[in-house]
Amino acid sequence: MRPYHHLAIRALACLGLAAAVYTGLELGIRLAAEVAGMWGVLAASVMFPATIAGAPLLALTWGQWVPALVVYGGGLAGGVLYARHRERTPAPGTSPTS
Repeated sequence: MRPYHHLAIRALACLGLAAAVYTGLELGIRLAAEVAGMWGVLAASVMFPATIAGAPLLALTWGQWVPALVVYGGGLAGGVLYARHRERTPAPGTSPTS
């Protein structure tokens, strides 16, 4: 295994998570602006965790499945990559160079 392989996996996972969060927040703010105007944008910005989680569900009820797939799928894939790929640590009593 290359020495920086785990960093590349972690970076990919973080990029997936960031894309999912950005997409969910952007979708939620656009929906809030369409439904409630400026006050909706303010409320969606203040309650951003609920906006990220709830906006794809609202889009799904309107028949748009792609935002839900991007937000929930990207979050799930990024979380799994980040959690499952652990840095390799040498066993006790062994040299890290051998």
